[in-house]
Amino acid sequence: MPDDEKILIESITSPHHTERVNKAKYMAMRHALLAALPEGAPGLTVAEANIAILPHLSEIEFPGGARS
Repeated sequence: MPDDEKILIESITSPHHTERVNKAKYMAMRHALLAALPEGAPGLTVAEANIAILPHLSEIEFPGGARS
């Protein structure tokens, strides 16, 4: 997969708003977030999720936990 390959994502909070993002980074972040989410309610706050995803982030896409 080329480093600059883009995919179109749609906002869940703003209907019909779309944005092109780096596919590799998006998929790596998606994988990390899904791995960090608890199975049951109540889930995580954004602040808790930011901490919980760190051990699951790809070192290739997010070296040292860096985000963009």
